Amino acid sequence: MKAIIIGGGIGGLTTAIALQQRGWQYEVYEAAPEYKAVGAGILLGANAMKVYQQLGIADALTSQGGHLEQLYIKDYKGKILQQIDNNLLQQQYGSRSVPIHRATLQAALLGYLDEPVRTGKKCIAVTETQGGIIARFDDGSEAKGDILIAADGIRSAVREHYIGSQGYRYSGQTCWRTTVTMDLPAAERIVTSEVWGGRGNGVRASFMHVGGDQVYFWFTRRFPEGTPLTNEEALALIQRELASFSGHMKEVVARIDASKLIRSDLYDLAPTKNWHKGRVVLLGDAAHATTPNLGQGASQAIEDAYALADSLSRHSAPEAAFQHYASRRMARAHKIVRISWQLALLTNWQGAIAVAFRNFMVRNMPAGTTKRQLDFLYNIEL
Repeated sequence: MKAIIIGGGIGGLTTAIALQQRGWQYEVYEAAPEYKAVGAGILLGANAMKVYQQLGIADALTSQGGHLEQLYIKDYKGKILQQIDNNLLQQQYGSRSVPIHRATLQAALLGYLDEPVRTGKKCIAVTETQGGIIARFDDGSEAKGDILIAADGIRSAVREHYIGSQGYRYSGQTCWRTTVTMDLPAAERIVTSEVWGGRGNGVRASFMHVGGDQVYFWFTRRFPEGTPLTNEEALALIQRELASFSGHMKEVVARIDASKLIRSDLYDLAPTKNWHKGRVVLLGDAAHATTPNLGQGASQAIEDAYALADSLSRHSAPEAAFQHYASRRMARAHKIVRISWQLALLTNWQGAIAVAFRNFMVRNMPAGTTKRQLDFLYNIEL
């Protein structure tokens, strides 16, 4: 059996590794002309690392990333609103969250593939035949297989043209990301904090060590969709908004190169039950794109990859395998989309009174509620 995988991101590459280990043939097609070391980091959740443990590559990935002891949500004065002990995750769930540069992760995953990824291949059409599937690309070439896995992101061309969706939802927030080169103090290398601004309005910022001398930074603010800002204007905004933030934030901001800022208006995908059709199945953001408020976008794609490969090994008929995969993954993925959306709305609150009330609720969340949330996110069965 042969799978055509559209999308060579984290979800697509992990799927290829999982299928390879089960004896499947596969071909991975990526629209970008090449892989670039873009300035973005990622936090692989403890649940994602459990998948990589099952695939036998977790230790290698961990050695290339940063090492976190504590993860916080704080207010801009440094007061702790919530805290996650990464060592406790390891003890309770058998894995820990790992920060890593996205380019480092992709390079590592590529190294486990027996087949090269074909870059510069934008899929523009999918045709199902009696015994298989044909993907056609904008350069006039095509690929044939038994099934097609669409791992081509939130703006999935395969989904929109072949399966359909309920549409995109704008969270009201714009995010800027980058990676800076600097030596953080030892105490700052082992913690990361999502810091919330004092006036609300979607203002949040965070940085974390992702390995070597690389520090990943992100910032969000509430803006109308598509608000025009140059990178220089965005950096000036970031500097103004974070001027009153405590801790090491200003030192990180001082290292930002405006030309390397990556802007994203933050959307998710309205939950849909249409995850597959015929010999085509959706994976990751193509199926259930989420806002990044739980840091679970990539981790959920990684879970998808393992579940789909496992379902395909259990069922010889694609339709049966896809139904099994969707039944395992849909409810969980949609719940994460819903919680992330609610968090986006929460951080969009404006005004001192609203922010004080919001922070009070988060800071005084019952321990039992927090434990249930952690169990839901990280206590997964594969």
